[in-house]
Amino acid sequence: MAERLSLRACMAAHLPAATFAVHVMRCVRTELIRFDPQAAVHVDRGDRYVHLYGEAQGTMFSIVLTNDEVDEWKAEGSYALDRYLWMELGKKDIFPPRMTPYLRTVFSIES
Repeated sequence: MAERLSLRACMAAHLPAATFAVHVMRCVRTELIRFDPQAAVHVDRGDRYVHLYGEAQGTMFSIVLTNDEVDEWKAEGSYALDRYLWMELGKKDIFPPRMTPYLRTVFSIES
């Protein structure tokens, strides 16, 4: 019940896909830079896509999502897109060295 009333749940429910994705990608970027001050992380938004890319922990990465894909992740839950992005980064061996309140929230929500 608490998640349905959260600000993030409202954002997921009401923001357009690209706007929501940019917000989520900026949250991920903030954590990557917190863990690796040398990281260079960028977020771009096109007509029908959003792109998170750069270098963190010495590894280059690029994740592109269409607005339709973002809508699918939004439907899975307010932090589902965050989890997906972190899982994709993990496939590239980019891992957070410790849990933060944000990451605990991302990985504790089961919706």
